[in-house]
Amino acid sequence: MALWTMLGGALPPMVLLVFGVLLAGGDAKLAEAAGGDPVAALAGALPTWFLLPYLLTAIGGFLAGAIMDIYSSGLSMLALGVPIRRHYAVLIDGVLMLLGGYYLLFVSTSFLGTFQAFLAIAGVVMAAWVAIFLVDMWRLRAGGRAYDERFLRPGAPALNWAGLVSLVVASVVGLGLITSADPYIARVVGFLMSDELESSTFGAANIGVVIAMVTGGVLYFLATVVRRPRAA
Repeated sequence: MALWTMLGGALPPMVLLVFGVLLAGGDAKLAEAAGGDPVAALAGALPTWFLLPYLLTAIGGFLAGAIMDIYSSGLSMLALGVPIRRHYAVLIDGVLMLLGGYYLLFVSTSFLGTFQAFLAIAGVVMAAWVAIFLVDMWRLRAGGRAYDERFLRPGAPALNWAGLVSLVVASVVGLGLITSADPYIARVVGFLMSDELESSTFGAANIGVVIAMVTGGVLYFLATVVRRPRAA
């Protein structure tokens, strides 16, 4: 059942992706239109008889993906130690997804620009988190120890303050060094760069993702270097 759900969530978007690449690759106007509204742009380029299977594929893929995403994100919220019941966690994530969909449909001026901004922001936070995780694993392996299972059980402290502070600081630094084509998101990122730097190759490269990784790893190492790892 789990395999079927995963395939149901993965295959429809993959089919749409293949069709989109093939259609946009041969039509520059279609590729430009897809940057603003990919579903409507592709639907307009398809023959009339294909609209029904296209619609079913799109709806099926979106529903399957949303169900899996909302389930996993609700579980992640509980794993972080948020004192909330499971169905409330799912409800909160559902509201966030609705707000994101509303922004894409009625506020954003470009689907591609907003999507790229979302990937850059997520990349900054994930890069900092990965660096902290790798430093933690390296320190434990260097000390010949492993994670203490007592600290991974329900009811145990869910926060590592050194890691949390390092993650927040690295994320703020990284967000200040990325740019966004979305005019609304651009107001909250790139605050550590000048106007000239934002318009340069450095700004377009979103180097903040790499800097967030380096900053997170260095900060966490410095914050924990004087503290011995917990014994297994």
